[in-house]
Amino acid sequence: MINPRAYLTSVKNVRKGLETRSKIITVLEEGECSAIEISRKTGLPLHVVRHHLKRLTHDKIVEKRGRGRGVRWRLTGAGQASIEEAVG
Repeated sequence: MINPRAYLTSVKNVRKGLETRSKIITVLEEGECSAIEISRKTGLPLHVVRHHLKRLTHDKIVEKRGRGRGVRWRLTGAGQASIEEAVG
């Protein structure tokens, strides 16, 4: 199932990307995680997770906290409402 928050305003939304971002968002709905944890929980390669986290950050759907190896990712709440309104 495609999560409405997976739709981005900055890129063309193709089904595979939507599905991938939906998986990442589903994991982050449970709480903040590192990119490695997201990769393990979703089964997605780490480079794919990092690519989509960058896209999700650009649209302010996720944000990172910390630096270096301690970086944790979380949903912002800010971009989510506008994305849901645009899709819904």
